[in-house]
Amino acid sequence: MKALTLFLASAFIITSSCAIAMAQPDDELCLACHEYEDLTGLDHNGEEVSMYVSTATLDSSSHAGMVCVDCHADLVEMEDEHDSDLAPVNCSEGCHEEVGEIYASSAHGSALDNPNAPVCTSCHGTHHILSHLDPDALTSAKNLPLTCSSCHHRQVLTDDPDVKIVDSFDRYMRGIHAEGIRKGIGSAASCDDCHGMHNLKKASDLGSMVNKMNIPRTCSKCHNDIYIQYNRGIHGKALAAGILDSPNCADCHGEHEILDIGNPKSPVNTANLSDYVCGKCHNDPAIVEKFGLGDDRFTSYQDSYHGLAIHGGSIKAANCASCHKAHDILPSTNPASSIHPNNLTGTCQKCHVNANYAFASSYTHKTAYAQFNKLDTIVKWIYIVAIVLIIGAMLGHNLIILARFMIEKSRYTKAQPTVKRFGGNMVYQHMVVTIAFIALVITGFALRYPDAWWVSILNFFGIFESARSVIHRVAAILLCYISVHHALSLFVTKRGRFQFRALIPTKQDITDIFINLKYHLGLSDQRPKFGFYDYTMKAEYWALVWGTFVMAFTGFVLWYPTFFTSFLPPWVVKISETIHFYEAWLATLAIAIFHFFFVMFHPEQYPMSFTWLTGRMTVSEVKHHHPGWYEQIKGEIEGEVESREDAKPEEETVS
Repeated sequence: MKALTLFLASAFIITSSCAIAMAQPDDELCLACHEYEDLTGLDHNGEEVSMYVSTATLDSSSHAGMVCVDCHADLVEMEDEHDSDLAPVNCSEGCHEEVGEIYASSAHGSALDNPNAPVCTSCHGTHHILSHLDPDALTSAKNLPLTCSSCHHRQVLTDDPDVKIVDSFDRYMRGIHAEGIRKGIGSAASCDDCHGMHNLKKASDLGSMVNKMNIPRTCSKCHNDIYIQYNRGIHGKALAAGILDSPNCADCHGEHEILDIGNPKSPVNTANLSDYVCGKCHNDPAIVEKFGLGDDRFTSYQDSYHGLAIHGGSIKAANCASCHKAHDILPSTNPASSIHPNNLTGTCQKCHVNANYAFASSYTHKTAYAQFNKLDTIVKWIYIVAIVLIIGAMLGHNLIILARFMIEKSRYTKAQPTVKRFGGNMVYQHMVVTIAFIALVITGFALRYPDAWWVSILNFFGIFESARSVIHRVAAILLCYISVHHALSLFVTKRGRFQFRALIPTKQDITDIFINLKYHLGLSDQRPKFGFYDYTMKAEYWALVWGTFVMAFTGFVLWYPTFFTSFLPPWVVKISETIHFYEAWLATLAIAIFHFFFVMFHPEQYPMSFTWLTGRMTVSEVKHHHPGWYEQIKGEIEGEVESREDAKPEEETVS
């Protein structure tokens, strides 16, 4: 009876197994279609992909010996053709349950509701899955950065409207870790060395390898000696105590783009360390106040020879790490500290071989701002008072001499026969333009350069932003008013029409340029015979017209941006800002270098031409500077020029 029962049971098992085997499609059945290289289909995103499967690929993978239905479980019940919409392969069912649980709790697994989230095949591949120890595997140290880049190098991740994931791949590939992998250094860090593999967590997760608190331990897998130093220092102790303001490895060295210290772009390069690494915290008022670091620590270094030399491009001058060390930074009260009184001289002797304790003590933050602070303050104020008094006396002395020369030139000019060059209307216009221009320049550049020393003078007199903006706009309106006034006077009055005709450029102006330059270069004795206006005056005038138009238009765009952007493209505001700024520089430099030279600093005009105040020129000046004009009016200025000119109508004086 027992034998019969055993026989029937065995027969049932064998029969059932055969039935299942017959029901399940084998690899040959699958390959009957999938062995063709041109076979394609649609993936879950609706994109056309290849459906070709090579037997050689299957046989050389880590899954060699398995059949198709071991992974594609929904094909078990299908005897022939199957639906195109197959369920995704679930690796965690039957084989990788433990890994599947770890992945499900990871940053990638928790983001599966996002179509961009990676699944098993995203990292391991599909049919040609290899061990991570195989150099050809997608998950090998050599290839893993490229595998991760398939997602982390995509624009869609960097453009995410909620959480932007930076393009870490490019930054990593520029770093020293990627360089080590390219050179075949087996210990060089790849993505999984820092972020983990299936258990990859968000940086905000306390269990993440790249969490603020855990980064030093993560880096210690390769840099254990430095990790020990860091933990011994004040930064490591503070971070271990939960003070998140304390820097870890990434705060100083960067995250993915970690560069060699000798690279000029590295934040820990000698030239960058103090300002861009240490200064981030030690020059931050909030950090300084929070931890009582002393607001003079960083500025005292910047004002020292070392700080100034570093800014000047020195690669030998001491930076913060030169004295305080890089990782095992300790307070001066710690006997092991490099700046402890017992060790300070030795620290200085690294650069200054003959340094003694007195020298070492004279070059600290404390001596710069504490020990001699009162004496230093007294000396500083003595010099400030001395500079004000001495330089002020020198300036007053020279102004007296300059005033004497101006008075004498004014008296000489008044004693000479003169010709009316500009009427009272033109003198008025020039005065208004001068006042408006100077006010615009000062108040305009005060906005762009608020830290300039001369802006502090404006602040001293109460001209802060609210007052500055009002003064700037009033000056702008004044300039617009005088521009309209000038335009009307040019076309309404007879004198104005004469002035306008005289300002029109001619071919003779081009000829006069070469004649004038040849004369002043000593290549010719011939001087140009300038008319009422020479080429420099015409150039300045039309530059003023153009500049005024440009500054007025761009100024009103910046004044009323909402109005102008209602019918102009949005970029008009930024372009107007750029044009307004650089046109201001162009106008200011042109006036300072070109106009002031001809009316003030030219040897024949120094200390100043008075025509802009009186509207008159001496006959000798007319003969010398404007011989062409003199030829036109010399019949009128012979004899008693002054009385004749005063007796004639204003418009006839220049005809």
